[in-house]
Amino acid sequence: MKGTGYALTRSGQYVTHLSDGERTAIAFLYFLKSLQDRAFDLKNGIVVIDDPVSSLDDNALFSAFGYMKDRTKEAGQLFILTHSFSFFRLVKNWFHHLPGQRKKKVEDRPGRLFLLRTRRHADGSRTSELGHLDPLLEEYESEYQYLFKRVHEEAHRNDVVQLEHHYGLPNVARRLIEAFLAFRFPEMSGDLGPRLERVDFDSAKKTRILRLLNTYSHAGAIADPGHDLSLLAETQPVLRDTLEMMMAVDREHYDGLLKLVAIQPIEEQGEP
Repeated sequence: MKGTGYALTRSGQYVTHLSDGERTAIAFLYFLKSLQDRAFDLKNGIVVIDDPVSSLDDNALFSAFGYMKDRTKEAGQLFILTHSFSFFRLVKNWFHHLPGQRKKKVEDRPGRLFLLRTRRHADGSRTSELGHLDPLLEEYESEYQYLFKRVHEEAHRNDVVQLEHHYGLPNVARRLIEAFLAFRFPEMSGDLGPRLERVDFDSAKKTRILRLLNTYSHAGAIADPGHDLSLLAETQPVLRDTLEMMMAVDREHYDGLLKLVAIQPIEEQGEP
């Protein structure tokens, strides 16, 4: 501490530039420390923590969870929001082992898990909707099964949706394909393109998949005025191509996913 504030040093030298992860870590630790302030009644208070691990690497993420768990375990009420599945998994396992968590009535359990969705409306507005957590996220340690369910549902939906609805789907599909191909070709790393090229599948469809994912599954890409919105309108058929590719590469694995999410095989559904 220096005067009325703090000085940060690294190897005895004052730090003048901090990474986003370092700033996040410092701010989060300061917040957790402030919970011990005499002016705050932790046991009767409400603590809200919103996505505290953005920009943190895996080691720092685990440490952040440990500090959070220790400093908030006595809170009267605790709300934790996160986009990170790794952090969510730590919180989920913590909640699953809370005393009384196995009570028959869900309402009597001390820890509850929910899914916050964004809904896009025809007038361009967006609203948030709080609902029950999908069982696939609750029961499995990976988000892979849930990603497959999302892609399959969107690929086969029959109702007409606004173009804005498709914005997040290429990113969901990309995460699914990357996980699938990572196990299929474990010796390969790096960009998705070379791994997709290894797949024995229709070349035109592979090109269409890669084009959509490379255009609309990166931060900031949507705002690029050079992007053709008609490409985004092809999201649903591209999702079908994605599922067809997975089925062609590993039918047994694909059928297992269908059973897991309680979906009939495509040939029994009458693929459009």
